[in-house]
Amino acid sequence: MTDLLLELGRNSAARGTIRMLGLPLPLPQSLQRASGPDPALPLADLRAVVVGVDVGGGGGLGELAAAAARSAGCTVEREAATGAATASVGAHGTPLHALLVDAGEVSSVADLRVLYDALHGRIAALNRCGRVIVLGRPPAGSREPARAAARAGLEGFVRALGKEIGRRGATANLLRIEDDAETRLAGPLCFLLSRRSAFVSGQALHIGHLARAEATQLQERPLQGQTALVTGAARGIGEAIARRLAEEGARVLLVDLPSSAAELSAVAAAVGGEALHCDLAAEGGVEALMADLQGRGQRVHILVHNAGITRDRTLAKMSPAHWDLCLAVNLQAAVRGTELALSTGVLRPSGRVLCLSSIGGIGGNPGQTNYATAKRALMGYVEALSHRLGREGGAAMAIAPGFIETQMTAAMPPLLRQAGRRLNSLGQGGLPEDVADAVAFLATPSAIGLAGQTLRVCGQHLAGA
Repeated sequence: MTDLLLELGRNSAARGTIRMLGLPLPLPQSLQRASGPDPALPLADLRAVVVGVDVGGGGGLGELAAAAARSAGCTVEREAATGAATASVGAHGTPLHALLVDAGEVSSVADLRVLYDALHGRIAALNRCGRVIVLGRPPAGSREPARAAARAGLEGFVRALGKEIGRRGATANLLRIEDDAETRLAGPLCFLLSRRSAFVSGQALHIGHLARAEATQLQERPLQGQTALVTGAARGIGEAIARRLAEEGARVLLVDLPSSAAELSAVAAAVGGEALHCDLAAEGGVEALMADLQGRGQRVHILVHNAGITRDRTLAKMSPAHWDLCLAVNLQAAVRGTELALSTGVLRPSGRVLCLSSIGGIGGNPGQTNYATAKRALMGYVEALSHRLGREGGAAMAIAPGFIETQMTAAMPPLLRQAGRRLNSLGQGGLPEDVADAVAFLATPSAIGLAGQTLRVCGQHLAGA
């Protein structure tokens, strides 16, 4: 479905006319996205400025971030937080794409002034669809209440800033890096800097040691030689995930209902994968799928639980069948499928398990008690599972999409659909490709520091924001 306000926003004349007339129409900024497989230097055309009290000191998070961004091709300049504000266009005519704030040494209320000093005079220079990334340390574990309070304040800052700059298509996120986990910074940082994260904002991601595996350097086609299994792959988000994983080199096994055989086979042919027909909610369906893969000696490196349904009614009016079916497809199929994949050896112990959750599992929606229960349960499942997989170098993560433009949202009543699009800081719906980009990143070894966490792809949805 076409988003009329987004189309108007793409027209500079229309934007000017609406502003001149004083009409209260929120015209969202068209987002800049990447397409095709990632090149060797995914940030090659971008420019960033690193600011902070420790910049240039040789050991701060800002120095590490600068090195990581440069390794991906980004042009990086360094400035002290209290220095002169950067011009909007650099020496080589490149607009400012990102501001990286080193807040790693924040340990008191007074230290929080670095956020103001670093961004107050520079935020206006940020290009449309730009990025602000704050680098800090986790508040948990600090025995000093003042230090813990100051570090916790970074999250509030980023969430508020994301809502201020979202109307320009820009995003703000926080990366909290555990001590001695600095080697895992490059992957998450470069993902958030890239155009693959266009619909990711207002988040606080924790880079830690949950998995024993070491993060690898960014590389072309990082999934080359790996096999991925994607459920619900015939259309929408599942189809986009299958296509994206194949772009990065994975061989894809696509699973969906027998009734979707024609669509599934077409997608499988397009990505050079294999179509597998299975009703995951049927008695013995998951068991039959895993037995078939085990019998053929098929092993997978990446397991993506995307299949999902909604059966919306208020709890008072919901039938037992609708409760049971929603949890069977959205939760039990993922849990049972993962356990069987591990016990049969179908999933390699060092593999990735990626579960599609939902912003509904964080903020809840009326009429979706069954759906919200299942989707929130998936977040808890990946957190616990990562402790187990981490011993072998594996990891589990969840992805929580917000309003995504799919066949399901296209069938919503028009007014409800418009409201869903506007209830985030970017003022628009996301695309299936936004979710697929997040899944493809989390499937790579460079994302290992995010094990056990949920990555929201929701444009900073106001529910749970």
